[in-house]
Amino acid sequence: GPLGPLCTDKPGDANGLGGNPNLADIIYLVNYVFKGGPAPNPSCRGDANGLGGNANLSDIIYLVNYVFKGGPAPLKTEVCCL
Repeated sequence: GPLGPLCTDKPGDANGLGGNPNLADIIYLVNYVFKGGPAPNPSCRGDANGLGGNANLSDIIYLVNYVFKGGPAPLKTEVCCL
């Protein structure tokens, strides 16, 4: 059958600009968690470690490990897809 609409909400894509998570997404999460910046929308964009809830320090560390150290990719949760 026909495919549904392409899902654009990807875990780790905190800033919603698409593509693989990168430094800009990490900075977006740091600004949200520590500086009261805008929240990832939907929230699962910031839930890199797949534990649910709002983005926090553990999600930032998870993304840093993925982007810079070859760690595991962000995990799908809620409405986000891969």
